[in-house]
Amino acid sequence: MVKKERGLSSPLLTGKKMKQIILLISLILTVSGIASAQEWEESYDPNTEISIRGKIAEIIIREHGPVILGISRNDRIYSVITGPRWFIEQEKIEFKTGDEVLVQGAKMFSKRGEIFLLARSIHNINNGKTYSFRDDFSKPCWRGKGRHRIFNSR
Repeated sequence: MVKKERGLSSPLLTGKKMKQIILLISLILTVSGIASAQEWEESYDPNTEISIRGKIAEIIIREHGPVILGISRNDRIYSVITGPRWFIEQEKIEFKTGDEVLVQGAKMFSKRGEIFLLARSIHNINNGKTYSFRDDFSKPCWRGKGRHRIFNSR
């Protein structure tokens, strides 16, 4: 008696199967990109709020994703996530390297273990303006559930 082995009928994938696999991989990558964007938008935990005062050492602006400020304090750089680039531009939020700021925000760890501070508000001591990035319910102001507010304290 001859035993038949089970296996693939053909070692090569057909064109249709290959297209389905590529489409599935593309979908997974797209969803993970959206998930990581939601990670910083939705991960605000008011229980971890802190305030730090320091100088802006760097401003990181990418095509997509949030604008990140590197705040220098006591020989350490804190990465502060503000909001999307379009929101910063639309609201005419002004930050310059060397500006002294007071940041109120919540600590967040990325999936890679990096620590960030999600900004609720940033008071720019140099220009006297306070910029809000989270509403009273800790939701992003650019999401339509809150309004961005600028308070002149001078």
